[in-house]
Amino acid sequence: MKKRTKQIIGTFMTLLLTVLLLSVLTSVTERKASREKYRDFFTQKEDFDVLFLGTSHVINAIYPMELWKDYGIVSYNFGGHGSQIATTYWTLKNALDYTKPKLVVMDCLSLSSAKKGNDVFSFFHQAFDSFPLTYNKLSAIWDLLDDPGLDETIANGTARESDEPRTKIGLLWNFTVFHSRWNELTEEDFHVPREKEKGAESRIHVYSTSLRKIPSDQKSEGDSVGYRYLLKIIKLCKEKGIDLLLTFYPFPASMGQQMDANRTYDIAAEYGLNYINFLDLDIVDYKTDCFDESSHLNPSGARKVTDYIGSYIMSHYPAVADQRNNPDYAGWFDDYKEYEALKKENLQSQTKLDNYLMLLRDKNIDIIMEVNTPELWKTNLYGALLENLGVDLNTLPQDQDIYVLTKGGAGAEFYGRKALFDSTVNVPGLGSLSVRSPEAKDNDSADENKTEDTYGFWLDDKLLYEAQKSHNDVEDLRVTVLDSKTHEILDHVTFILALHETNGSYNVRVAQTNR
Repeated sequence: MKKRTKQIIGTFMTLLLTVLLLSVLTSVTERKASREKYRDFFTQKEDFDVLFLGTSHVINAIYPMELWKDYGIVSYNFGGHGSQIATTYWTLKNALDYTKPKLVVMDCLSLSSAKKGNDVFSFFHQAFDSFPLTYNKLSAIWDLLDDPGLDETIANGTARESDEPRTKIGLLWNFTVFHSRWNELTEEDFHVPREKEKGAESRIHVYSTSLRKIPSDQKSEGDSVGYRYLLKIIKLCKEKGIDLLLTFYPFPASMGQQMDANRTYDIAAEYGLNYINFLDLDIVDYKTDCFDESSHLNPSGARKVTDYIGSYIMSHYPAVADQRNNPDYAGWFDDYKEYEALKKENLQSQTKLDNYLMLLRDKNIDIIMEVNTPELWKTNLYGALLENLGVDLNTLPQDQDIYVLTKGGAGAEFYGRKALFDSTVNVPGLGSLSVRSPEAKDNDSADENKTEDTYGFWLDDKLLYEAQKSHNDVEDLRVTVLDSKTHEILDHVTFILALHETNGSYNVRVAQTNR
């Protein structure tokens, strides 16, 4: 009897150790995209008031940390790369097992889609790997992998080749997919970095494009998988007592996509929902606010959209409260400091002038630019980027070196550089600015190495930087970035530029970036 008991215990311990070992191996070898994206969602005990759902256009358009800073909105970005509306429905249904939002904001891109899921299967893993195995997760897997629309595109060769096997077991136990990743493992597989944007992604690049609008009466029609699952989302939110806001984010949408956007007006009206169609609003500038050819938004565009939707939510949905004075969410202030550090790091890492100027579209900073080559603003791209910062090019002096003082898009002032020497300008909200020779401190003698050609730029009694009056053959742009509240210097950079004129048109490249 004792022998049999020992055998049973030994077998049980072997099974237990095997399960634990496989659990550790699964955790180590799995790709960490899902765990990174949803870590803050699963670790927060308090409810999220707003969930944003949809495609990668949502990931790159809505910044929850900006919503917290400006409106006290506690939100999470559940946008998924290539996420079809059916996938979004199941993402929402699983998320509601862990939080009770007051509002769901749903992107209606892919309304006419015949597919339930994306042909790139790793996107499924990002959407669902972090969720524990529950009835809702099982239901999602069984439903989404029964996808005749996607099967048809695979059969006719129009689908992209999947980067992973499309199997149920791969989603139920992802070790079956990731077990061969041993040669790919990095330090981050053992110590997963904490994502600091609450599910959003800042994508830094400037891609200039445009939108060709179609008439509003041109609308898509008929049944589709996307339409049916949007109705499921509407029904689910109604059953749960959750407000639902429909959206269509700004990008140079095709005719078919715009027809879906136009049809969504009718769906919103039929079900008594609010709808924001950013294609019909003059919120973003397609010359400066897009990241890529597919026209996901860069941070300049995302901050504009985020600010608009934050104001809209606070004025239309009283159930969504400003939580900045709620001690239960005090940790969000620490999270915002980490987010600020990320923004500062992104700014200081830029060597491309267009990316740098794009990132300056931020109402939480003040900017001082010393422009020693006015031809820079005669180029289409850089002229547009300057306008994006609130500068009126029609009144900007085109024939002299200038200082531009601007507040992240809220307006600008400019001064002739020579006129500012040995004078003081009082700028409301910023302070007293002056350009003069560096002054001796505590009555000490001036630095012997200083020459009459050296000058300093001062904010009140704080020396921001020193430079030379003469630039010889170097053409440059100096930028000082300040925190608008504390006046802390976030960055000071000089771009050494090379300009080439051809028939009155200027080509600009950055020859060197100095910090």
